[in-house]
Amino acid sequence: MTHSTERQSIHIFINGRQHQISGDDAFLPLAQYLRLKADLPGTKVVCAEGDCGACTALVAKWNKNNWSAFQTLNSCIAPVYLFDLASVVTVEGLTFEDELNEVQTKMQQFHGGQCGYCTPGMVCALSGLAESCSKSGQQITEKKARNHLTGNLCRCTGYEPILNAAINVDLTKWISLAERYLTTSNKEVCLQLAADSIAIQGTNKELHVPTELAKALTLKKQSPGIRIVSGATDLGVLHNKGKFFLDKVLVLNRIPELSKLEMNAQTIEVGAGVSLTQFENFTENHHAELSRLLRVFASPQIKNQGTLAGNVLNGSPIGDSIPALLVLNAQLNLASTQGQRQVPLTSFYKAYKTFDLMPDEIATHISVPLLDKSWLTKYYKVSLRKDLDISAVTFAAAIKLKDGLITEARIALGGVGPTVVRMPEIEKMLTGQAMTEALFKTAGQKARALIKPLSDLRATDEYRLKVVENLFHKFFIEYRNENETAVSSSEEQAYVGR
Repeated sequence: MTHSTERQSIHIFINGRQHQISGDDAFLPLAQYLRLKADLPGTKVVCAEGDCGACTALVAKWNKNNWSAFQTLNSCIAPVYLFDLASVVTVEGLTFEDELNEVQTKMQQFHGGQCGYCTPGMVCALSGLAESCSKSGQQITEKKARNHLTGNLCRCTGYEPILNAAINVDLTKWISLAERYLTTSNKEVCLQLAADSIAIQGTNKELHVPTELAKALTLKKQSPGIRIVSGATDLGVLHNKGKFFLDKVLVLNRIPELSKLEMNAQTIEVGAGVSLTQFENFTENHHAELSRLLRVFASPQIKNQGTLAGNVLNGSPIGDSIPALLVLNAQLNLASTQGQRQVPLTSFYKAYKTFDLMPDEIATHISVPLLDKSWLTKYYKVSLRKDLDISAVTFAAAIKLKDGLITEARIALGGVGPTVVRMPEIEKMLTGQAMTEALFKTAGQKARALIKPLSDLRATDEYRLKVVENLFHKFFIEYRNENETAVSSSEEQAYVGR
């Protein structure tokens, strides 16, 4: 029997044991709570930025009436209060009856063990992969292992012995973490507490976790400066580095309608609480190019915790999802106690970190239109590393074609100004033209003349200018390689036109 009340504590299961956390402890990064309060020092904190993976833990989150599958996350940047009713497994919880689990055994046999900083996170990441593959009946391949380890830096042995350990894991010997830790008795506790909202007071700290949107909107109106925290993959870093402190917080992850991810006609409705991993998996069948971009968005640990709405509302000029959403003409849905409104992303960004967002408004979901087969879309991210890196330049193009002619063009660039920008001059220039290499070379040159990027630690202004020019050419080359017959027809049409 469920009951609805407001409680003053967070309930988390750590390696199967229930922890009731209140006061200042609820505001600690999860890794610090594990190390300092739960006496589980196997989880390490090195970068405190979610980059190195030493803090990797496994978490199954409570959603509606059950837990999700176990996924990895960076526990160094995620506050405890985000994990009410979650089940957390640390490296200490991977052993079974005082014996190493199958991943740990193979890491030992293939000499994949390193210093005490890297290895626990590596083992947790690969255990998450083993849990997933065992459940789905798939084998662990080198590609899967590499993908799951993109958030774990290797400092000592190199990756080869670690990859050898991964691909030699015998899944018939894998003992399910879900069966061990997502028990009936723990589930009954969650069912009793799931309807509760949460309000916690700490030392100069305040936390609210409502279960109804109306309550959240009232809290936002009463306290416009309250910080909304979703995945904390960006805010957690800033908090750890002392840029600002998450002392007055509103968490929306217990509001059911904000976790919805569904198709509505030709639009994907993405709730503000939907993780990047969920969105990536969903778009694989609905927008493959967008799913491909999300695969190099960040590490699994970041994507499992971070949200699409968080990336959009952070509003970084190098936010990886924003250019694609701009050319798709996505809409941001906002709510307040006064009602709801819909803002096109193309008009949401006013200046650097300045948005069309009222102090009392909360983003509820993002509407992402899907384009039909007459559209060609490409999304590019240029960074020093392929995985887990901040972009220097981002590029998105959506071109509508009919009989080899461009009938509509949408272009967006990131990393070239204080916000991600659409390029109306370039769009107008492309519209009505045949798809030719010369056209896109000219478009790249013109785009270069229209932007004024800055130099910073990731790239110089000259580098960014050249990359933008090259990306227009890259777009056409990829189109040509995929549509050789159509390109020949367009080139001939353009020649006849001369």
